[in-house]
Amino acid sequence: MLAPRVLGLATGPEVEIITALKSTERDGLSVVLPGVSSPLQGRTHRFARITVRLEPGGQRAEALATLDFNGKLGKTEISSLGVERVPFVLRDGSWEPEGSAAPRLAAVVAALEFRRRALEAGDTSALSRLVGRDAGVEGSQLDAVLALGRRRYQSQAWYIRMERDEAVVTERWRLEGVLPSRPVDEQGERSLSLLRDGDEFFFSPTLM
Repeated sequence: MLAPRVLGLATGPEVEIITALKSTERDGLSVVLPGVSSPLQGRTHRFARITVRLEPGGQRAEALATLDFNGKLGKTEISSLGVERVPFVLRDGSWEPEGSAAPRLAAVVAALEFRRRALEAGDTSALSRLVGRDAGVEGSQLDAVLALGRRRYQSQAWYIRMERDEAVVTERWRLEGVLPSRPVDEQGERSLSLLRDGDEFFFSPTLM
């Protein structure tokens, strides 16, 4: 059982972990996403309401916090606010994030980018791997995207609200391509929902 200790009562390892998280606000936050050439690059971010949970043995811990993030992935603007959960490990006497300092945000952004690329490529197999167990890939909006030739799908911005087990995203998009009868150049906004399954997030109920 993890034992939570709140920031106001923190001593010892808790202070070191909180300091390590807060130091990223000064040093900057850049997260490499597996399979994505551009890093998730923070412009500004702030951790708040930090709680540290130490595991028995004193070698591992978890920081729970709210994260207010503004940055970019390639040309996509990203603004996110919500819950973050950061595993920490003790290495050579110092507490460090086990991986990223924003693993949940990184998982959501990775899912969004994989979806964007699969839509642009018309890769229905890749799209099917991005949905939850009870979600579907079909739909008229998806059919309209896949019907285009010389397709280009841009995610101009993602506005993300992170909850404990869910992310709600407003996407600002642009779709370009050609139909047999005419060229297409459309823009708009849509709402997307992702549910957490382990360390990953999957789209539910639909991709569009």
